[in-house]
Amino acid sequence: MRVLLVNTYARSGGASVAAQRLCAALNGAGVEARLLVQNPEGSAAPDLLTTADRWAVRRPWLDALPTFFYRNRRTPHWGNAWLNNRATRQVISHFAPEVIHLHWVNHGMLSVHDIARLRGPLVWTLHDSWVFTGGCHSPQDCLRYQQQCGYCPELRSQREQDLSWRGWQRKQTAWRGVSFTVITPSRWLAAAAASSSLMAGRRIVVIPNAVDTATLKPGDRAAARHALGLPANAPVFLFGAHGAASDWNKGLDLWQAALPFVARQHPEAIALVAGLSGGTLSGLPLPVRELGMLNPTQLAQAMLAADATVIPSRMENLPNIAAESLACGTPVAAFAVGGIPEMIENGSTGFLAHPHEPESLAQALGRLLAQGAGMRAACITAAQGRYAPDLVARQHIELYQSLLESE
Repeated sequence: MRVLLVNTYARSGGASVAAQRLCAALNGAGVEARLLVQNPEGSAAPDLLTTADRWAVRRPWLDALPTFFYRNRRTPHWGNAWLNNRATRQVISHFAPEVIHLHWVNHGMLSVHDIARLRGPLVWTLHDSWVFTGGCHSPQDCLRYQQQCGYCPELRSQREQDLSWRGWQRKQTAWRGVSFTVITPSRWLAAAAASSSLMAGRRIVVIPNAVDTATLKPGDRAAARHALGLPANAPVFLFGAHGAASDWNKGLDLWQAALPFVARQHPEAIALVAGLSGGTLSGLPLPVRELGMLNPTQLAQAMLAADATVIPSRMENLPNIAAESLACGTPVAAFAVGGIPEMIENGSTGFLAHPHEPESLAQALGRLLAQGAGMRAACITAAQGRYAPDLVARQHIELYQSLLESE
């Protein structure tokens, strides 16, 4: 079986990580799988294909041009997908896959019209809500996508026929002309997708993302702390903040607002922060160790050293960092939003906080700093039973085979 996974980037973002892990798991299960990217970001992975397009570095900027007319928009993250990409279509045609598996394809990787021209068994894993909205990736509490977008709160638009309305119209026309099966990593995203009229009649399957359990696994906590220069007995928690400096949805402000409450309960606590450039944080009530960008081995070390991982996001699908933390045996404190309650069993593998309330998040984190050691075994069992690569690969292969048999 020849399967081509398609994702804009090789390394940036959770979708890239999920696509790479799935590609590796499929190859390990005997599938001939490749991952096609627009920007390899320096990756030399043997299963990686690239569009080799001289416009690749310009396409994200060009695709974003229509958004620049909305200078007061709430989010910088918006997908227009109006720019056709012949280079991507040519690589797909040359590889001649039996199954095309789309992941995150914004920033000029594929236009809405490119996608409508794809033929054969087509699968699309949703890593956010973009496929069934007028252009936003996370609609928060807006439900206009269920019927038709317009008056977009993300754009702070007061017009019905705004950019979100035009994006909706393009998708409505394009999706009618193409058959694809939707995969969502969480039941929450599956329900949201099913409620959108753009997804009417689509088959939606829930399959979680895989975790690299060969690297992200239980280990020696004392050795991890020693390697990072951390005190043996101090309460330590990890915030995986990749993209948080520019993405309001990641909740950096909510995390900062929670710290004074954490400091009152645990004045000796230490915060580890991964994914932010040095010097981003200052004036906080607790000592902060900024770790920068981490590779999987370094991330595993940081998670082993931590008593808890905190996720302050306003909305999430099925965040990789939660599954990775569980795989290392580290419980999670997070807001009860999106697909997170499907991952964290309250009181068993972590604690859930009231959405967007910093004090509630601090209370959840404080309880983990005091009680989390007793949750490690449950975390490991939960991760191995749901996110193991061979298990996730098998679910995908069964779906691919069912689609090929129905052709």
